[in-house]
Amino acid sequence: MSETVDTPTIPVLIVGAGIGGLMLGAVLESANISYHILERAAELRPLGSALALSANILPVFEQLGIYEDLKSVSLPHVSVDIFNTRLDDLGSIGGSFHKIVYVQCMTPNE
Repeated sequence: MSETVDTPTIPVLIVGAGIGGLMLGAVLESANISYHILERAAELRPLGSALALSANILPVFEQLGIYEDLKSVSLPHVSVDIFNTRLDDLGSIGGSFHKIVYVQCMTPNE
């Protein structure tokens, strides 16, 4: 006869409450795994930036049950404009995303 031994679970420590840390926290929460998120910033502040999500991450949002909520506050984009660090226009990727219309690679020093 075998005995069942309860193994204590060690909480997961997540360093950083950015998109990756928060996503990991949500996944662990859905799996009922204990975790702690540490963030050095004392308060939230707006960044004024956008977040582009590719198709390979969408199944995770579906598994977490937040895909429809995310979709309701998201906007599709039909092209991507590419700039260097001096904000010189380097080109764009068109709406179908199957080909690059024009891209010129430059280092920040050029």
